[in-house]
Amino acid sequence: MLRGTFYGLGVGPGESGLLTTKAAQILGRTDILCVPSSAAGRESRALSAAEPYLKAGAPVVELLFPMSKENSVLEAHWLAAAEKVAELLVKYDAVTFVTIGDPLTYSTFSYLLATLRRLHPAVNVEIVPGVTSFHAAAALLQIPLIEGEERLAVVSAPVTAEELAELARYFATIVILKVSAAFDHTLDLLREQGITQDVYLVSHCGSREEFYTKNPFELYGQPVDYLSLLIVKRRA
Repeated sequence: MLRGTFYGLGVGPGESGLLTTKAAQILGRTDILCVPSSAAGRESRALSAAEPYLKAGAPVVELLFPMSKENSVLEAHWLAAAEKVAELLVKYDAVTFVTIGDPLTYSTFSYLLATLRRLHPAVNVEIVPGVTSFHAAAALLQIPLIEGEERLAVVSAPVTAEELAELARYFATIVILKVSAAFDHTLDLLREQGITQDVYLVSHCGSREEFYTKNPFELYGQPVDYLSLLIVKRRA
């Protein structure tokens, strides 16, 4: 019997001040905190954002989610993490998982939650949304993401030439997340579409390493960080 409630908190892009009041309140009464990590012992950006609000003395448990494209590897770690969370929910009233951005937008939390519910369909869950990286990036750049009757597309890299052509045809603003692995390829496709203005790159938004440029083409051939995105504004 799982006695506790499992909280999924989005802590925003990394700046502690961007947590919601509700997220801060839950952290202040949480019994044990779960943080995702791609490798054991790696510094957690989500933990850094949450720590100022965390109840004093609350232990922190690291859940391992490796950077892998092998479904079998990913599923094994989702299962191990879900089993660990279930174990904690037997002992504690408030078990909290924190993730950067929003817990239901390109987040490991959604896979963890689905696995946990498969194991324990009656589990009590509460989810608190967080500021996404692309909303924080638009605020940093001071540009509107969308206005009036315009449409917004949010996709994850890589994209094909055909996909980008369709996106450019139907959407006024295109947000391309996780662009680091296909940065040069994406810039090539934008050039092919004649899109070389109103293209913005933002990396590490909301952290000490925050960086942005209004001319990402000047970085062609250079590595960009995993936590990078492009905002592409189409001109009428």
